[in-house]
Formats: sequence, structure tokens, C-alpha cells
Amino acid sequence: MRDGYLRGVLPRTPTARQVDVLAAFVAAGTVAEAAARVGVRPSTAKRRLADLRARSGLTTVELVYAGHAAGWLAVGELEPSSDREDPAAL
Repeated sequence: MRDGYLRGVLPRTPTARQVDVLAAFVAAGTVAEAAARVGVRPSTAKRRLADLRARSGLTTVELVYAGHAAGWLAVGELEPSSDREDPAAL
């Protein structure tokens, strides 16, 4: 047993690869496209998302909001950009 880890207990912090798959899933919209973006099989992407949900106890949608609010999930397509036109100005 490693220090601080119990067998059968998942740590609550997401791994970098899980965050990558979640960000790709948000940007792509499907597991298959997310898997292609990060270079893994769709089954691997599904497993990473399932592990992330198990670690956090949240749904995928809740993970997106929680990750964005906490600052560990950044998806380029969802981030505000200064070079985009302001819809209110139109």
C-alpha cells in the first residue's frame, strides 16, 4: 500500500489525462470524436470519463461546470475571447 492510498478508494483529484478527455468531449460533443482528438480508443475515453465520474461522484455535466468553476477545465471553444465580436454590440 502506498502512503495515503487505500485499496479500493479512488482519490478525488482528477488525472491530467481524464481532464484532457473531458475537455475533448466537451469540445467535440461525442466520445468517438473526443477519443480521436486525444489519440485514444473510444472505449478508453469512455473508461476515463467513467473513472472521473466515480472519483468525483458527479455527472458529466456537473463535472464540466465544476471543472470550469474550479479552474482545472479549460475548453478553448467555451472560453471568452477578446477577438470575438460582442453579441450585445450587434
